[in-house]
Amino acid sequence: MWKRLPPRTRRQQQVARLLAVAFFFVPLVFALAQTWHRFADTFGTTDIRVLRPIGMDSVPAADSPRFRTALAAFTQTTMEPGHRVDLLVDGPATMARLDQDLRAATRSIAVQNYYCEPGAVTEWLKTRLAERARAGVAVYFLRDGFGCNALTRGWMDSLRAAGAGVATLRPVRWWAMHESMHRSHVRIVTIDGRVGYVGGFGFADKWISHDGEPSWRETAVRFTGPAVSQLVGAFAIGWANATGDLLTGEFPADVPVAAAESGAVAGVMFTQRAFGTSVPERFLALALAGARRRVYITNSYFVPNRGLREWLVAAARRGVDVRVLVPSRKIDIPFSHWAARSTFSELLAGGVRIYEYRPAMMHAKTILVDETFVSVGSLNLDNLSLRINDEAVLQVQDHALADAMAGQFARDLAQSVEVTPSLLSHRGLYERGMTLLARLMRNLM
Repeated sequence: MWKRLPPRTRRQQQVARLLAVAFFFVPLVFALAQTWHRFADTFGTTDIRVLRPIGMDSVPAADSPRFRTALAAFTQTTMEPGHRVDLLVDGPATMARLDQDLRAATRSIAVQNYYCEPGAVTEWLKTRLAERARAGVAVYFLRDGFGCNALTRGWMDSLRAAGAGVATLRPVRWWAMHESMHRSHVRIVTIDGRVGYVGGFGFADKWISHDGEPSWRETAVRFTGPAVSQLVGAFAIGWANATGDLLTGEFPADVPVAAAESGAVAGVMFTQRAFGTSVPERFLALALAGARRRVYITNSYFVPNRGLREWLVAAARRGVDVRVLVPSRKIDIPFSHWAARSTFSELLAGGVRIYEYRPAMMHAKTILVDETFVSVGSLNLDNLSLRINDEAVLQVQDHALADAMAGQFARDLAQSVEVTPSLLSHRGLYERGMTLLARLMRNLM
């Protein structure tokens, strides 16, 4: 016969069952809820379908002062004169110029980056930041919790020991999965509140070499002028999000009046997750509609959503020379290559010309529109960057910078292969299968 357990033993078993349920099912339900949050983020924004000029014949041309006014209204990006902007091509050039500026810092250094890996580059960065911190410079280093997760505790402790402020933005934790998909993808350096850097660069050896392969192809800009204070503000927002401390007095950004009356017109577009239409998509809709002669796009993870594909095709059909340069199979995330290719047939049919860069991984994120408008920063043209991640981009109107960007684009095309309908039609079974799979999943990228 069954032996009846004493009441106390039965209660203990019931408590054990409840604890087991809580231990296994509560985290599962929590994880499912946060996964749903991720899907809601991906599909929760509102597409921009039409740009309607009100009281005028057309959308403002990208080279015009009216374009700057519209950009400020739609994206809160104020563009002002008084800037010097230097184009930096590839990691070695960027790191060499940055090293000069870091050595010369006397008041403050702020560094925020999405991607870091242990190696020669991060050892150089640690040495230089620690050196300036010991010299009395206010040094702050902010890493992204996902992209810079490989940095060791010892690396960060060395900076702290030298007197630098070190923080991690949105650490990856299972109970905060929704934060893990809201990455801070920005690359920011400010020095003494007067020099700023943005671009796609990270602090890893792949920007100077990569397993014997050529270094990643990169574009960054170094700039001075009023927009540096905007970049300082973007860093301060990230620091406050990570630590709760709002830095207000560490970074002077005064600009001489004489300098502000000339020079390139520029402003920093800093974007964060928002409901409704996103800032990057409002910018792209305006810039592509404002193109009159040419649009040259270089982008590392080019997975355009429906709206962006429509704007590119609309510009091409107006007679604008629309060209897009993307990585070839030499890409660090192969699935992104197939996702990009899943959009090519539609774009080619609409008159957009597409090229794949052959020598190395193409990691630049730039846009050139007509004769003066240039955009350089961290913005990828996929849903993560357009709708979810934090991004920092310098928007510039300047003939000299536009000429330099056009020259670099031409040099890159000389090392690229143009994608044609014939090339796409000769894909093998594996390529077709991967492209189809990527087509089904590209809105999640």
